[in-house]
Amino acid sequence: MILISVARRSLVVLCATALVVTTFFLGTDVTRKTLAQTEEPTGGRTVSVISTEGEAGSQVTVSVEMDSQGDEVALSFTLLFDPAVLSNPVVALGSGAPAGANLAVNATQAGAGRVGLLVDSANPFIVSPPNRQVVTVTFSILSDAPLGASPLTFVSMPTPLSVSSAFGALLPTVYQAGTVTVRAPAVQFVTVGGRVTTPSGQNLRNTTVNMIDANGVRRVATTSSFGLYSFTNVATGQTYTYTVTSKRYRFTPQVVNVNAAISNLDFVGLE
Repeated sequence: MILISVARRSLVVLCATALVVTTFFLGTDVTRKTLAQTEEPTGGRTVSVISTEGEAGSQVTVSVEMDSQGDEVALSFTLLFDPAVLSNPVVALGSGAPAGANLAVNATQAGAGRVGLLVDSANPFIVSPPNRQVVTVTFSILSDAPLGASPLTFVSMPTPLSVSSAFGALLPTVYQAGTVTVRAPAVQFVTVGGRVTTPSGQNLRNTTVNMIDANGVRRVATTSSFGLYSFTNVATGQTYTYTVTSKRYRFTPQVVNVNAAISNLDFVGLE
């Protein structure tokens, strides 16, 4: 796997298989080789995913930080996540990135739970403390995501793990994974209502509408002279069955998963 980065008018080619970094300065014939480095070195600085949490069906922003030593001008990695929990990663430069830093994102494998990125600058990161926020990644948490901690880890495909200096030297780095903990959505209370009409479209007054929850608990509402009805203080995140009781007309029951207020849950009678 080869990653190409431009910094300080130099072209740096990082080759994980050959474990050699070669720097070609534009307009010169200088070649510089550095010591070999494994994909997951020990010692030196640490690049970390900062664990966070969010509600199912919402968005969550994850911070990736580095305890910089002041000699880093470029770093790259691939973030691995569970696509059954998180989706649509949107990457942005972090508040601790050097002035004039460039960001390149490889999201071609996002559907498989991988997003690669490269941060490259002509200026080095400022020495920690505090830790420097390299990037932020905003995910959508799936509405049906399982509750609990979901890991975010560093891998080397499609974008290899590397931190390098202005001279193209690979710098020893430890990579620390983190998690996104998925919480159940907070329960909200909303109003659910609509209109009940005859087959010809006339408003049907003084008709009973039933709302039955998963435990069989029933609430009733009566339509107004305009055929309108409503239920207040309906808990979100639950499924309800709505039926209409009428001596003259038949009505098809409606099963609804309530996640927000509803004003158009209408019923039309059948002869």
